[in-house]
Amino acid sequence: MKKHIITIIAILLISSTACNDQIDELFENPNIYGPQEELVPRMFAQMMSDAANFKDQNISYYRNINSPGLGFPIRTHLVSPPHVSTTRFENYDDHIASFPETFAMGRLYNFGVNNYQELPFMENLISEMSEEDKADNMIYSYMIRLFYLNSVLKSVDVYNSIPYSEALQASEGNYFPKFDDGWEIYQDALAKFKEYADGIKAAGSKLSTKGQTLFSRYDIVFGGDTDRWAKMATAWRLRAAIRVSDVYPTEAGAIIADIVSSGNLPTEDLETPIEQWVSTANGGPGYKGNFSRWLYYTWVTPEILYWLDADQDHVYTEGQDDPRLPALVVPNREGLYTPISYDQEIASIMSTTVQDWNKTDYNYNNFWYSANDRYARSDLHYRYDTWAHWNGHTLHNLVEPIRIFTYAEVQLLLAEAALKNLTSTGSSARQHIENAVSSSINYWYKLNNYGKLTSTGEASIPTEDNANGKGVNFYSMTFPTKPSGTVIQDWASKIGQDFENAVDTEAKMEILMQQKYIDINVHEVLELFAELRRTRHPTLGKFRDQGGVLREDNGMVERVIYPSDASDFNAESFSRVRDQNNYSTPIFWVPDSKKGVSPYVENDLYYYPEYPGIPETFKD
Repeated sequence: MKKHIITIIAILLISSTACNDQIDELFENPNIYGPQEELVPRMFAQMMSDAANFKDQNISYYRNINSPGLGFPIRTHLVSPPHVSTTRFENYDDHIASFPETFAMGRLYNFGVNNYQELPFMENLISEMSEEDKADNMIYSYMIRLFYLNSVLKSVDVYNSIPYSEALQASEGNYFPKFDDGWEIYQDALAKFKEYADGIKAAGSKLSTKGQTLFSRYDIVFGGDTDRWAKMATAWRLRAAIRVSDVYPTEAGAIIADIVSSGNLPTEDLETPIEQWVSTANGGPGYKGNFSRWLYYTWVTPEILYWLDADQDHVYTEGQDDPRLPALVVPNREGLYTPISYDQEIASIMSTTVQDWNKTDYNYNNFWYSANDRYARSDLHYRYDTWAHWNGHTLHNLVEPIRIFTYAEVQLLLAEAALKNLTSTGSSARQHIENAVSSSINYWYKLNNYGKLTSTGEASIPTEDNANGKGVNFYSMTFPTKPSGTVIQDWASKIGQDFENAVDTEAKMEILMQQKYIDINVHEVLELFAELRRTRHPTLGKFRDQGGVLREDNGMVERVIYPSDASDFNAESFSRVRDQNNYSTPIFWVPDSKKGVSPYVENDLYYYPEYPGIPETFKD
């Protein structure tokens, strides 16, 4: 026992000290030995802080916006950089530039290999405890194992074969773990998601009064609510089962049937309590960098904007357009929901033209403005920009809960299961789609409402004239009034009817994946990147470089290459998967019917040869 305590102390001493003030207060000081009964809870919280997986689900978006090619966000069409320079287009086909080893790539691999190496020490410590103390601490093992599984599957979705069965054996002297087959990893994870969900609920029921107090204090995810832990595990299991369902439908169907009968699926949005421990000075919970970096990362792409602006007239009309449009997107300086052009030359001309207009209208000498201004005064966007943006106050604010799993995504997963007859879900695919749409609308208006609040939870009040002299009120455009329940249900019914009218399964999957894109958007780029490769939906546009050169015409990026650590420090094991170290071999869950199929197409609607949708008054 003593030797393990000494080891644990050493680990805590060398662990990351980059925790924010709230974490420091919670742990008192994570690098100083505390009461023995708090060692395991402290290790749990420290591992969660170091890995940051649960609060940093958008890692691929944030980390990749620093790279020349923008990686996952560009591949999923969640960012639009065409106007900046041809460099971005040139780097698009340079996969090494698009997917650098630093940032997302290194962290993804490390989630499964390095960031949970303390777990065996923690479990050894528990194994030597008295039965009473074991009962109070076993729950932390299940919880960390659950997040570890989710991290592993994220890595499989990008690399295919990764170290898994031997990945956490460094404490036993195994520094060269073997690479396991992706399907074998998924099979084990699908079983263990259920095991850990049941284990957490059972362990929670055995906690002593002291154990329950510590659990409520150190459970920085759900505040000691074991039911929500079980629901999270079940939702992750459902997502994993659907991921493999096109290749292993029988196995997936049996698992989904078990999930549906378990009663553990979320029946509402699954979130943490209101954010309290992530430093608001770092830009808000889990989304640091999304809207405080560079302007061009936040333009809404034509596809998504057109799905929302259904009548394509660049204004929001209740009943004709998706009610999420004003909650998710802010219009340009004329109050128009105008998407950027996918033609680099046209986009650059528009940038220059608008810069000239701004010099005249506002005596502003640069198209760009500081990141701090963008966050502190989002209304500046309207004054200076041509194109619609993601609504920064909806997707990036100071007090929202951390998104774990939306009810809309649960319903979309069940819709696919029903559509493909994987099992009986208790409802039709259309009903699941309608449930997803109405829930998603409510979800995004809820988050938009959080954007009105300050870090203290008080409603912010505009202190300046929020109009630009053109009849556009910035505050009301940023914080639209939530539509009535009737309007929401009518739109859900419309999407449901479109889904029913779709001619075949592929057409229905196009609608389903459009809805998944709208609901998930920039929050979980990795998930959309996986679903795009698995389903080849939704249909996305191609970029045009200078001279009309098409990008996105070299086929799908099926995976990314392994970090150099994998080959440099584990050469013998890596040699067995070296043939997978490429960008072109599909992950095991891609069905044969989708291999070689590209979702990227030419679409003149996205190129705008002459300022389409821009009225003459815009040039005045």
